[in-house]
Amino acid sequence: MENIFAGKTILVTGGTGSIGKEIVNQVLQYDINKVVVFSRDEIKHFVLKNLIVDSRLDTFVGDVRDPSSLARLFDRYNFDIIYHAAAMKHVVVCENHPHECAYTNIFGTQNVIDAAIRNEVPKLVTISTDKASSPVNVMGCTKYIAETITLNANYSCVRFGNVANSRGSVIPIFLDCLVNGTPLTLTDPEVTRFVFKIPDAVKLVLSATKYSSGGDLFILKMKAFKLGDLLDVLVNKIVPRLGIDKEQIIINKIGLLPGEKLHEDLLNESELSRVYEMQDMYVVLKEHESSSRSDLAEINLMSYTSSDVELISKDELESFILDYLRNK
Repeated sequence: MENIFAGKTILVTGGTGSIGKEIVNQVLQYDINKVVVFSRDEIKHFVLKNLIVDSRLDTFVGDVRDPSSLARLFDRYNFDIIYHAAAMKHVVVCENHPHECAYTNIFGTQNVIDAAIRNEVPKLVTISTDKASSPVNVMGCTKYIAETITLNANYSCVRFGNVANSRGSVIPIFLDCLVNGTPLTLTDPEVTRFVFKIPDAVKLVLSATKYSSGGDLFILKMKAFKLGDLLDVLVNKIVPRLGIDKEQIIINKIGLLPGEKLHEDLLNESELSRVYEMQDMYVVLKEHESSSRSDLAEINLMSYTSSDVELISKDELESFILDYLRNK
């Protein structure tokens, strides 16, 4: 991996978010020239610079929705690799603000791709989501279009499930409710979701940089969890550690929200016919492209949904929660 990063100047859009910060952390472990974080929240830039003290880290305030701010950025740096992580990601917020979601996830992606092509950046990886596979909500639809824009430009995408303990994910939300004494909102205990830890997610991103031949989609092999199991662990294992009275916990079961699925899938029907296996991930090649690559193995995968993969044990869920509490 060292060779692909040595001496490189790297851009991370949305680099102050959960995934972006970990990308910065991991690329700084290599002999890079510079990593530049590009996002619109100047306070988060200030916090990041105090959190990661390294002369190779620069920050640049700007918005992917604004081509002029990207032009100023690319005037200052000559990038070798781009990780495009800037996005609106919250399903309910995107349902309520579809125009804003489209401006960021679609037009923002197009602006980044246009700047990359104009400046002949050889490697770009767009961070995507399982919501983009057979999308049923605004966020998923916009991320599917962002994937299409990226792949059509002969760059690469990485599709994630839920990143454990990331900002706005279910574990922090449930814990905040418990600590603050507010009711827990449960959609359906049978809901299943793919999940993995942030460092594992970013290892996949960096692997995609190494193995990409252009126009390919990378998907990590991962387990899933059941929402009811998570709630059981919180109430029966974590709550006693926090000194909270279980009898005071209120759980409101409300059913699936608009734009939510009971189970998620990471590959749609079209992609299943073009998927290959590589170590701990799957790779979807471009349509009408057959693979003679020695690093890819043929596989007959019928589906890849959160309901038919191995479920994370309750002990593992407890470990995820304890990790969050330790690092909070």
